[in-house]
Amino acid sequence: MIRIYKQSDNGISRTVGLDEPVKCDDHIFWVDLLTPDAQELSFVENLCGLEMPTKDEMREIEATSRLYCEDGARFMTTTVLSRVETDDPVISEITFILKKDFLITIRHTDSYSFRVFSHTLLRARETNRDLVFIGLLETLVDRQADVLERFGAVLDSLSKKVFGTHHASRKSTKREDPDTEDLRDALEELGRVGDIITRQRDSLVNLLRMITFAGNEDSCLSAHESLYVPLRPVSRDVNSLAEYASFLSNKINFMLDAVLGLINIEQNDIVKVFTITSIVFLPPTLVASIFGMNYRYIPFLETTWGFWLSLVLMVISAVLPLVIFRIKRYI
Repeated sequence: MIRIYKQSDNGISRTVGLDEPVKCDDHIFWVDLLTPDAQELSFVENLCGLEMPTKDEMREIEATSRLYCEDGARFMTTTVLSRVETDDPVISEITFILKKDFLITIRHTDSYSFRVFSHTLLRARETNRDLVFIGLLETLVDRQADVLERFGAVLDSLSKKVFGTHHASRKSTKREDPDTEDLRDALEELGRVGDIITRQRDSLVNLLRMITFAGNEDSCLSAHESLYVPLRPVSRDVNSLAEYASFLSNKINFMLDAVLGLINIEQNDIVKVFTITSIVFLPPTLVASIFGMNYRYIPFLETTWGFWLSLVLMVISAVLPLVIFRIKRYI
């Protein structure tokens, strides 16, 4: 799909698709390509005299393949995290091309930021290529900030759930059986959030590199004008988001270690119960084994109170370890 934005006397107009005749005049300032077909790519190539990068070329990870100049145009590719509201968020590539007085964007995944900015742009009276480029970056950064704030709140909720609920259950007289299951659920959620935060950090790093390249005066000899000063606020915002993403990543690592420690404590408590039980029943078993041996002469075997003596010895031998453990505060 292709969307062509033009400046007219009545404001900003948008043409969707190539069904209507579009003149390659100077009023076009933005061409947005979403999963373009061959006809749409051919139209844009004729419009700007450039060869559009393919989907595989957009996925190249080398800096020279993502940020370069060619025929007086700046090609800049960055990655953004999309579909964060779903169970399968993905990293998608977006290519920005600055040529003369218009901007070309190529993407293969629908982006919420582009939809928001498009609606805002159509309400404006006039604009230009640089304002659209900076506005798109600001909208992308705002979206990334919203994502980080959302998952920051998720981590706060998980922290209260893990430490608050677990601490309360440790204090209560009755231990709840699903405590370990809650910790395992929290561990899975932390893993999911950690994976998303890692992808987000990678996107912010790529976005910061692109902004630095776009603001570099010497990156392209035929640059329209320097974008260094207009892009400085966006660069500061991305730096702050990268620091916040690092903070969230460190918090996730701490919570992962804490949850794993709590799970180990729960498992150790279970092992301790089995250990104490085995120790408590070991002396009575020894007494029963002694009196149950197949020897002819066993003390108290012929007496009427020998059976009760053995029971008393077994009870004392079972209670005595419990008393010792209680004094030592093992239980």
